Amino acid sequence: YRIRKGEAPIVVGARSAVFAPVHNLGLIVVDEEPEPSYKQEESPRYHARDVAVMRGNMARCAVLLCSATPSLESWTNVKRSKYKLAVLPRRADDRQMPAMRVVDMRIEAERAGHACVFSKELLDAMHKRLEKGEQVMLFLNRRGFATSLLCPFCGHVETCPQCSVSCTYHKTDDTIRCHVCGRTRKIPAKCPQCGDPRFRMAGIGTQRVEQIVRKCFPKAQIQRMDADVTHAKDAYARILGDFRVGKTDILIGTQMIAKGLHFPNVTLVGIVYADLSLYVPDFRAGERTFQLLAQVAGRAGRGDVAGEVIVQTYTPAHPAVRAAVKLDYDGFSTAELASRRELSYPPFAHLVHLGFRGRSERQTAFCAEQASKTLKTALPSHVIVSEAVPAPLARAKGLYRYQVLLRGRSVREMAGALRRYAANARLPSAVRMILDVDAVNMT
Repeated sequence: YRIRKGEAPIVVGARSAVFAPVHNLGLIVVDEEPEPSYKQEESPRYHARDVAVMRGNMARCAVLLCSATPSLESWTNVKRSKYKLAVLPRRADDRQMPAMRVVDMRIEAERAGHACVFSKELLDAMHKRLEKGEQVMLFLNRRGFATSLLCPFCGHVETCPQCSVSCTYHKTDDTIRCHVCGRTRKIPAKCPQCGDPRFRMAGIGTQRVEQIVRKCFPKAQIQRMDADVTHAKDAYARILGDFRVGKTDILIGTQMIAKGLHFPNVTLVGIVYADLSLYVPDFRAGERTFQLLAQVAGRAGRGDVAGEVIVQTYTPAHPAVRAAVKLDYDGFSTAELASRRELSYPPFAHLVHLGFRGRSERQTAFCAEQASKTLKTALPSHVIVSEAVPAPLARAKGLYRYQVLLRGRSVREMAGALRRYAANARLPSAVRMILDVDAVNMT
C-alpha cells in the first residue's frame, strides 16, 4: 500500500517485486540476471527478468540487467542490438583481479595413489595465507558428507524409495537423506541386497571437506555454510558476521557463498571440485559452470592484498573451465553460442518443456508418447519435437516423470497447437501435465 500510494519511491525485492504497483516507473534493475531462480517453477511460470524487460517497454523506462557473467540470451540480444552494452572494465577501487591457477586432480591422484580431496598446491596456499592472518574460502556445491552409500561386496547403492537418486550420508546426525523429497532415515544395519554389514562412503560433500580441513588446520577457526546449518533463525547473518569481523579463518560453503559477498581480507578461494555441474544432462551445464566459477573467483582479492584462486578439476581442458580460469567471457560465449546454434537451442530457438507426472509409469509414458505424436503432426516441420523420454530425474516424490521438448524460432508459431492440445488432451486423473514455455530447469 505504501508503494501504491507513492510513499516508497524505491522498491527492493526478490522475484515477485517486478509486479510492485509503482507509478511513474523510471528504472528497473535486475541484479545477477542469469540467476535461474528468477524463473518461477510453479504456475504461472514467469521469468522475472523477461517480465522486467516487458514491463520496462510498457512503462517506457530503462531496464538494467546486471551481471559479470551475462546469460547467453541477454548477450545475444546485445549482439543483435536489441540491448545496449555498458561495461565496467575495472573492479571497485581499481583492485586487481585474482590470479587463477588450475590443478589437474588426475595428476594428484596418480601421485598419491588414490583420489584426493585437496591438492598439495591448495593446502600449501592455505597455510601461507593463514600464517599471514588472511582468510580463506573453500567452495564445493554439494552438501552432506558422502554422496552415496555403497556396498563393497555386491555394489548395491542405497537409493530413495520415492525418487530415482542415491541417498546422501550426513555425518552430523548419522543419517542418509534424499535431497529431492527430504526423506531421512538411519543407515541400514546390512545391505538389503546381499546382507553384508559393511558399507563404504563414496563421493564428497561440505561436511567431509570440513572434517578434513579441521584435521589439517587444527588451530584455525572454521565454519561451514550450507542449507544444513543455515535453517536456524539468524544463522546466515551470524556466520557471515563472524567471518566479516575475522572470528572465522576458513569459510566452507556451497553456492550460498558464491555471489554478492564482499570480504576484503579473503585472499584465497579454493574451488574443491570444479566439475560437479559440468556433466548434468542439461544443455546449459557449461554455461552454469562458467558462471559459477567466475562468480566464486570474484570473492578473492577484494581488499588491499592481491588474491588468488585455485581451481581443482579432473577435466582441466573443458572449454568452460579454461575460459573461467582466464575470465574470458567473450571466448566462452563465442564457442558456446556456435554449439547452441548448430543444435537449435536457446537463444537461437525457444524451448518449450511439456512434462508429465504420474504414479503409474506406464500411464505417464503413454500420455507423453501421445503428446509427442500429436504435436509432431500439428506443428510446422521446422519445429523440432522430441520423442517422449524419461526426465533426467525420472522419479521424484513417488511420481514418474516423462517429458517432450519442443524447439522453434517463435513461441507464437507453437502456441496455437499447444493451446489446442492442452484443451483437448484426455489425460487419466492420475497423470498431470506441466507446460513450461522458455523453460530453464530441464530436470
